[in-house]
Amino acid sequence: MREKRQLGQHAVLPLPRVPRQRPEGGYTLDMGYFQIETRENEEPGDWQPGKTRLLFQCDIRLRSGEDEETLFLVGPDAGNEVMVLWKEANYGAVGAEPLSWIKLETAQEPEVYVRLLEGFLAAVHAAGTAKAADFTSIAVPPAGLLPETEIQAIFARAFGG
Repeated sequence: MREKRQLGQHAVLPLPRVPRQRPEGGYTLDMGYFQIETRENEEPGDWQPGKTRLLFQCDIRLRSGEDEETLFLVGPDAGNEVMVLWKEANYGAVGAEPLSWIKLETAQEPEVYVRLLEGFLAAVHAAGTAKAADFTSIAVPPAGLLPETEIQAIFARAFGG
C-alpha cells in the first residue's frame, strides 16, 4: 500500500514511478506532483547552464568500447526557467547537455536531484539506450548533494538491480 501525502485538505496518493510511453513516442516519468521530462521524450529548450553543482562523476562505456569520463551536474538554466540534470563529457564538444529537467517553480531541493536522476535513468533504461554496467567508477564529491549510497540505490532501482 502506498503512503498518502497531505496537500492542503486533500489526501493524495503519489503516482507510481514508472516510465510510460507517450502516444507520440518517447517516454515520460510522472513523479508524484510534477513531471520530469527527458531527452528521450522531449526536445530540450535552447538552454545554457546557470550555476551548476556536481552531483557525481563516472565513466560511461561508449558503443565504441571506450570509457568516457562524464560529469553529472544539477542546477537551473541561465534563464532560471528549469532545473536541469546536465551531462558534461570529456569527448563532448558541445559543453553541458541537458538530460532531464523540470520547471523551476516545482523543483524542491534535495528531492529534485533524486527525481532528475531517476527520470533520466528510467527513460534510458526503458528506451534501451543504456544499462547499469555502462556506468562505472561512480564518484561523489565530499559533502555532495546526495550521498553515494543514495546514488547507487537510484541506479539499482532504475535498472532493477
